[in-house]
Amino acid sequence: MALTMDSVSQTPYGEEAEARRSPDSGHSQPRERPTAAALPVRIIADYICPWCYIGLARAERAARELPLVLEPWPYQLMPHLPPGGLPREMVLGRRYPKQHYERLREQAENEGIPFRVPERLYNTRLAHQATLFAASRGRGQELHRAIYQAYWERGEDIGDIDVLCRLAEGCGLDPSALAQALEEGTYRQEMERREAWARGQAIAGVPTFIFGEGLFALVGAQEYGVFVDVARRLLERSRGG
Repeated sequence: MALTMDSVSQTPYGEEAEARRSPDSGHSQPRERPTAAALPVRIIADYICPWCYIGLARAERAARELPLVLEPWPYQLMPHLPPGGLPREMVLGRRYPKQHYERLREQAENEGIPFRVPERLYNTRLAHQATLFAASRGRGQELHRAIYQAYWERGEDIGDIDVLCRLAEGCGLDPSALAQALEEGTYRQEMERREAWARGQAIAGVPTFIFGEGLFALVGAQEYGVFVDVARRLLERSRGG
């Protein structure tokens, strides 16, 4: 699936020159600054999507093995959710059987990430803006993962400014500066522009991984072997192999 990406910036989130280790997760953080041989991977996802968290873990695992540059990209699955969120059952009903959540836990366990199903679904608009803020200060990937952890491991309200500021502070960011940016909507327009681009590409499911300059799009949290195979093939192609 080829996508045109001429209309958006190709600058990835983050300015780190080398991999970092997150003090919260214990996972080595993949590189965020592109190199001549690196393949950019744009990850279109939302924080309340469990498969997005599992897909991120697989992408990060691949980026520790291959020269990939991961770029989080905002996508709101439920922009209508109010502040404070709503009970999961009220929003989703009984759409997903018990076996669905058991499979999620199994898949998460296979990736080495703790996982519990939160009782509430929260609006993620501010969370995506917070990641843009962090990216502008070289900590995008770190806060990105921290937000997923806060929601899927501890059930925290990731639509709450105080929660986001605490997570940001844990990533070495200035919580007061983030609070001001969120209250003033500094990154709202950029978040909306990026989300509009994704929807304009007819992306209706998350996670969606876009490799390179729109070379290929992989939809869903594919098995690790599939993800790595696609990445290897595209890296070989980019090197003229």
